[in-house]
Amino acid sequence: MFFTDKIAIQESKNNIVKSGFPESANYAAYDLVYQRMDWDVDPAVRFIEGKITSYFTSKTNSLTEIEFDLHNDFSVDSIIQNNQRLEFSHLQNKVTIQLEEPLQLEELDSLTIFYQGIPPESANGFGAFANETHSENPEIPVLWTLSEPYGALEWWPCKQSLKDKIDSIDIIVTCPEPYRTASNGILVSEVVSEQQRTMHWRHRFPIATYLVAIAVTNYVDYSDFLELDDGGQIEILNYVYPEYLEDAKKQSAVTADIMELFNELIGEYPFAREKYGHAQFGWGGGMEHQTMSFMYNFGFELVAHELAHQWFGNYITLGSWQDIWLNEGFATYMSGLAYEHLLDGVWWPRWKKVTVDRITSVPGGSVYVQDTTNVSRIFNGRLSYSKGSYILHMLRWVLGDEDFFIGLRNYFADPAVANGFARHNQLVNHMELAGDTSLTEFFDDWYYSEGYPVYSLRYSPVGQNTYSIELSQTPSHSSVNFFEMPVPVRIYNSSKTDSLDLRLNHTENNQKFTIETDFVIADVKIDPELWLVSKIAEISQSPILKHPDEIRIYPNPFTHEISIYIPPDKELNGVEIFNTNGEKLAEFRNNQKQFNLAALPKGVYFLRLILPDKNHVEKITKF
Repeated sequence: MFFTDKIAIQESKNNIVKSGFPESANYAAYDLVYQRMDWDVDPAVRFIEGKITSYFTSKTNSLTEIEFDLHNDFSVDSIIQNNQRLEFSHLQNKVTIQLEEPLQLEELDSLTIFYQGIPPESANGFGAFANETHSENPEIPVLWTLSEPYGALEWWPCKQSLKDKIDSIDIIVTCPEPYRTASNGILVSEVVSEQQRTMHWRHRFPIATYLVAIAVTNYVDYSDFLELDDGGQIEILNYVYPEYLEDAKKQSAVTADIMELFNELIGEYPFAREKYGHAQFGWGGGMEHQTMSFMYNFGFELVAHELAHQWFGNYITLGSWQDIWLNEGFATYMSGLAYEHLLDGVWWPRWKKVTVDRITSVPGGSVYVQDTTNVSRIFNGRLSYSKGSYILHMLRWVLGDEDFFIGLRNYFADPAVANGFARHNQLVNHMELAGDTSLTEFFDDWYYSEGYPVYSLRYSPVGQNTYSIELSQTPSHSSVNFFEMPVPVRIYNSSKTDSLDLRLNHTENNQKFTIETDFVIADVKIDPELWLVSKIAEISQSPILKHPDEIRIYPNPFTHEISIYIPPDKELNGVEIFNTNGEKLAEFRNNQKQFNLAALPKGVYFLRLILPDKNHVEKITKF
């Protein structure tokens, strides 16, 4: 799912959006094998009538009842099994059905639910069933569904589960003749009879309930194609509003380029034998319905994001809304990779800067979702999308490109999650194997905990062509004591015609590194290519000592910290700080030589160094 900044802001403020939806424990008793959905709708009318036929196998030795989720606002007319009406109850948004005969383990059977009603206004997310009109042609109605995360029960009887995908589906929609239906899979037939149009879509891949969708309006269609090296092709089928057709054709062609890139980076588009498609709708963003994303428009980033979900979100679906980053963090990062590799790469630096600035705009926040009843928190743009994407980018920096993409490809190819559900640790295991390393601390800091490091750096010459670099950090949130990370640092000469990239393995605070360079360092940048989620507090140069017996206080002026250099033959017995009125503000007696004076107001102070032979007094200025 991808939504515009306006929607993101609205959702982040609307923290009261909650759902108490529980996945029924009784769902483990049966496995959905196939569902056939027959619906009658009119996009101008908020009403749906349908019959849902479900084939299922028993996962217990004596299955006597079966449950489906369906909002109480609907009327269930009847439920039929083997031409017999079944007894059922419809309470608390659940339909509980008494089977005609008990089913034994792995026994297959089916039943059909006939229902109708006015879909409720959604309480479970983003508007599960919508009737609106075209923005540029308000006389034309449009209907669409958007079930993520908990909205499917608000328009059809289903097994709303993140444990059991429907192995195969057929979707048959009848609507007034002027309108057409877009849906999952491939179009099998389109028949007009007695001023009604019936369209039959068939999908033969496992699909999570929330990814089943229909959209109905006066669509026109056209196709783009990705030509494959083996001579085959993948169809990219587009259903758009007639008034948007020419703009859509100009913008959507890039989909093939992005798909080709993702094929190379991750693996072939997982539903290649059917199609990929777009259906225009009125919600301010996009939704990755399997094989046919619903799109507000065809902006480059939106196209890339929803396409990426076909790999991460659809083919591999998160096994809990706690792990939403497996969907949204991945799709967000892959849209970033599209910027890196396409459009001449010109938007890649901006994408990184905007993303880091968004993450660091607030000091806390965990990517891991503790409260999955809070829909706004699940889809928090700063955390689930932006910070989730940058976990991957930082992981790429930690492991290196080769191991990182090997890990992603192995995760995508893992039969344990293919066409199924994945949890966070399954991804972590693949990345650890690819990098031959433990990532426990990395994910403890960046996934479960909150915040980011704020770096400070000091550098000074210690010999010919040799420099000392001292790297420090202050975590933005108390949940992390220290972010152990390799930190990219770039040093420059005075004209910036020469530079050297360093990778400083930062494992402790105030850590010192010795480096050699064939030029005089004139400038230093921490993370110039934006590999990390971080902020920079201060970069300063320690003084060049012309005489080894010289006492120096640096930097001066300062902003947060100062350091004292004492010649090796002298002993520092204490330090005292005075204001300009001669009032002592602080004193230190433990041979300390580095001081964090961030609490001092800006101004002029005097520092007195207590030495064995005589004291040394120096004026210091805080900016």
